[in-house]
Amino acid sequence: ADFKGKLNSLAAKRAKRPMTKGDLLYTVTDDPAGNGYWATLSSPELLAQEYCSAEASPSKKGAEHAAAKAALEAEFAAEMGPAAVSGGGKKRKADALTATAASTPNDDPKSKLIYSAQCLLGRSVTKADIIYEMREFEQGGATRYQATVNLTAYEPQRLHQGADADTKKQAEFNAAEAAVAALASVVAPIDAERKAKKAKVAAEKLELWKAQREAKKGAKKAVTDQAA
Repeated sequence: ADFKGKLNSLAAKRAKRPMTKGDLLYTVTDDPAGNGYWATLSSPELLAQEYCSAEASPSKKGAEHAAAKAALEAEFAAEMGPAAVSGGGKKRKADALTATAASTPNDDPKSKLIYSAQCLLGRSVTKADIIYEMREFEQGGATRYQATVNLTAYEPQRLHQGADADTKKQAEFNAAEAAVAALASVVAPIDAERKAKKAKVAAEKLELWKAQREAKKGAKKAVTDQAA
C-alpha cells in the first residue's frame, strides 16, 4: 500500500496547502541486527510527534512506508477509516483499529533486544546503539564462537555474554538472549506502559470512528427521508 502517498494527501488537507519538499522528513538507518532498515518520520508543523517503523524492513522505501503507516494510524485513522490504514479493505474495521494497540517484536533474540533497547531509550535504535563482539576459539578440534553485546547508549560499560556456539549467528543470538533476560525486569514495566498507552489511543480512535460512522448514517437517512 502507498502509505506515503496517503499521508501526503491527508497532511496537505490538514495544512490547507500543497505539500512541499521537506514538510515530511524521513530518516532511514541500518537495522543493528542486519535485518534491513528502520525509518523515522518527523514534521514539526504537520505532525504531533515523531514516528518510527514498527519493525525492520528489507528496503529503505519499505521502511519509509512503515513510518508513514505509523503516522496514519496515530493521527489520521478517523479520516481514512481503519480498513484503509490497515491496508486491507476486507478486514473488519474494528479489528483494524484495535490491532494497532500492541506492537510485538519478532521472535528472534536480536529483534527482541532491539525492542528492549527501544523501550529503554525511548526512541528507535541505531546501529551504534547495539554492538556485538565475537571471540573465536578451538575446542575438541572444532571452531567455536562466543559473543558479547553492549547497549552503548544505555549501559556503555556493561557487556552481556552468551553461551558459545558453532556458528557466529547463533553466538550473537545467545548474547542477545542473555541481554534480554538481564534487562527483563527493567523493560517489563516500560513495555506494559507503552502497550497500555497504545491500547487507550486505539480505543479512543475506535469510539471516534464509530461516532463518525453513526453520524454519517444519520445524515444519509435524513437526506433519504427528506427526499421521500
